[in-house]
Amino acid sequence: MKKRLPSMKALAALESVVRTGSVSAAAGELGVTHGAVSKQLALLEDWLERPLFSEKRRGMSPNSDGVKLAEAMGKARAILEATLDEMDVPVPTLLNVVAPATLAMRWLIPRLPAFHLQHPSVSVRVRPMHTPDNWDALEFDVMIRRAESLAEHFTPRKLFSETLGLVVAPSLAGRPCADLPYIEADTRPGELQKWRQAAGMTEPWGEPMRLPHFYIALEAALSGNGALVVPLEIIEELLMRGALVEPWPNRRVAGSIYRVGIDQTSPATSAAKPFVDWLVKTVSDAATELNENEIPATSPASGREIEVR
Repeated sequence: MKKRLPSMKALAALESVVRTGSVSAAAGELGVTHGAVSKQLALLEDWLERPLFSEKRRGMSPNSDGVKLAEAMGKARAILEATLDEMDVPVPTLLNVVAPATLAMRWLIPRLPAFHLQHPSVSVRVRPMHTPDNWDALEFDVMIRRAESLAEHFTPRKLFSETLGLVVAPSLAGRPCADLPYIEADTRPGELQKWRQAAGMTEPWGEPMRLPHFYIALEAALSGNGALVVPLEIIEELLMRGALVEPWPNRRVAGSIYRVGIDQTSPATSAAKPFVDWLVKTVSDAATELNENEIPATSPASGREIEVR
């Protein structure tokens, strides 16, 4: 017999998506990945046996059922919050963090549980941002930026410098470099050409598949649509489990610098400082682990060494 109420986690995901207007924003608010939110929405629709978004969720436009259910969940949450206020339960410090979308979804959000274990009184809400967004208009406690300097009053600290390498799906790993299809994100112009120059490739080549954002380009690479130049630090997990392969690790080039800063006028400064300290240490530990665990330059499908041709 079906339970009368669906998963509270799924309802919370729906309420957040409808209120914030996107899966990415909801993922940041809930401290989970983009995929985790999408999975909860799918589970909820399966349980209800009806869609909650129009046009197969294109643009995340909720239909009447989606709006109705999200509003009900919002009211329930408000009642719970009011009850907790009456009980004088301590409210966690909310820390708003803005970060580049791919770094947020692929690297930062999956590591947040480790921070919460150390600082259970701090609730971190991550807002993934895109390069063309108006970063200057944002309200935040902590900001992470790629390739852009931060004003001195944010007390900026360097997180890491990207190491760029070319990766492919295992299905393309055995093909000569000159015969590969290529992918390039509009938000990372020139990186593919920079890598090709470092690899000594001067012969003519076809126009790469161009996609608007890096995380979309990364999904295309995972699907086997072509080779993509990536920051290896951010996609380390994909390389370690063989979802992507780096055929030519001796052709790596330097990429952009990531910096982190704190809004010194924020009421959450006392929580922001330990968060940034944790972030810097986590980046350093990840770099050490990456260096100690070299990723094999072979195709998981064949185990053969792959040469640049």
